[in-house]
Amino acid sequence: MRNLIALELKRNRLRPYHIATLICGVTMLGFQYLMAAIPYMDPTEPDAELFSQYPFLMGITCLVCMAMFSILSAVMASRFVVEEYSGKRAILLLSYPISREKVLCSKLVLVFAYTVGAMLLCGAVIQAMFFLTESLFPLCSDQLTIEVILQSLGFLLCCSVLSGLLGVVSLWLGFHKKSVSMTIVASVVLATIVCQIISAALTFLPIMGIVFGVTGIFAILAMQNLLRQVKNMEV
Repeated sequence: MRNLIALELKRNRLRPYHIATLICGVTMLGFQYLMAAIPYMDPTEPDAELFSQYPFLMGITCLVCMAMFSILSAVMASRFVVEEYSGKRAILLLSYPISREKVLCSKLVLVFAYTVGAMLLCGAVIQAMFFLTESLFPLCSDQLTIEVILQSLGFLLCCSVLSGLLGVVSLWLGFHKKSVSMTIVASVVLATIVCQIISAALTFLPIMGIVFGVTGIFAILAMQNLLRQVKNMEV
């Protein structure tokens, strides 16, 4: 598996995805400060008080970040899987003297691990910078505690794994039609739906567990179906 992943890294450059991750990080950092400044820009806003609370603010940031990285995961999966198993490339790929399932698994593991790792790193840096400035020049009226920081990191971890799982489900939907555009559109639709549902988890945490479990089940079923499709593909 390691050799196959190393081969994938040699065949496909990750630099564009590194740049995309950096852009996402800068964008989300600006977004977070903008959300924190809402109570100062419009004090008459009925929900302005919510944006001065760390759990709500970090939750909104993580959800938007999850949507961005689930789309990035779909773009990456389209390049590593959908395009590779389309046309003449599929003939070469399926003729390798290696188990088809192992080849596909190496691609899925790479895409999933990169998505989760990139969002975790990006989110952790954003939170560290924001909490550091808050300890010096606070924008929020809420009290910054260790419990708040740990809760934010936990929510970030869940959202990071969810972004990778959504990427797998989006890939499955797009792979059926061998369509890159359908893979990306599916990720946008799924991310929108999941973000709308999880937004309720900011005040009712069990919803997060339910969504996490359901998405995980769908991702496992999607991966099994993808492996079955690749195994039965004709050269």
